[in-house]
Amino acid sequence: MDSFERIFSALKGQSVDRPPVFPQIGDHAGIINKLTYNIMYEDAKMAADAHLKALDLYGYDITTIQVEPSWPVAEACGAEVNYPRDKNPWITKYPIESENDLENLGVPDFMETKSLRVMIEGTNILANEADVPVAAFMTGPITFSLQLMSYKVLIKMMIKNPEFTHKFIKKSVILIREYIKALKEAGATVFVVCEHDFQILKTEQIKDYSLDYLPALFDIYDYNILHMCGKVSPHLEVLAHDLKCIKNLNTLNIGPFVDISKTQEHLNHKIGVAGNIDHMRLLPFGSPKEVENAVHKAIEASGRDPRFMVAPGCEITSDTPIENVKALVKATQTFYK
Repeated sequence: MDSFERIFSALKGQSVDRPPVFPQIGDHAGIINKLTYNIMYEDAKMAADAHLKALDLYGYDITTIQVEPSWPVAEACGAEVNYPRDKNPWITKYPIESENDLENLGVPDFMETKSLRVMIEGTNILANEADVPVAAFMTGPITFSLQLMSYKVLIKMMIKNPEFTHKFIKKSVILIREYIKALKEAGATVFVVCEHDFQILKTEQIKDYSLDYLPALFDIYDYNILHMCGKVSPHLEVLAHDLKCIKNLNTLNIGPFVDISKTQEHLNHKIGVAGNIDHMRLLPFGSPKEVENAVHKAIEASGRDPRFMVAPGCEITSDTPIENVKALVKATQTFYK
């Protein structure tokens, strides 16, 4: 099987020759190719070349121009974003500071913002040159809204002013839709929506402000993956039925704090699972043999489900040793020997 067949078969629950590797590599590709962090948001050709070289080095099954592209989307919407040379970007000023600001939040011309133009043009380069599927990553309704308005303010709004919060989330969803449509036009074939903040919320808030809005995002791509960060096992137990009812959701990506087999049971094997390799301690600081053992353990825990994909719990960090990423990929091949 090639990577296209392997990824698409796993997402559809069809048989595969081995579990696909879904590595969530962003800035790591730049760092191992001697680029500074800011270049990954400033030069589409250099960023795409770094990803193509990383893909050739490691041999995983799916690539993307950036696993955290929402800084540029927020920037296009009026946020002020710092892109340093030596670390990940961060927002220095939110575009929405009060309820009144929401009225001015509209869909921008994505190509007018350099960092966002890099995401779209870089995706197109990868789609034309990579021998694997290209994913469109974007933060979800809650996480993206928290990139447009500060945590402190929006969390209070969720509690005190649900009407405003829903109005805000609806606008965020419109922005997300338009951005991922642009990435699809550029050649992306798999959508990965990332919710990084579920663990700080109540279960009902997750349902009301994220899950209920996901169907509006899952009618654009044929294949959709939901990434849930952190210690979300209690939420999964309660929300499993809601997740199973989301049309066009193929796979749930979980982290090291979440049990693979229990998650499969909660979902009645109706949704695939990708995970749960520790990206915080094991991949950056463990040995290649420890990484290999963790991958084998994860595949066993999945019951060798054809839907299962080997994946870290979140983005592979820039300082993760090359040998450990190689071990992550190689372990899917050695498991069956």
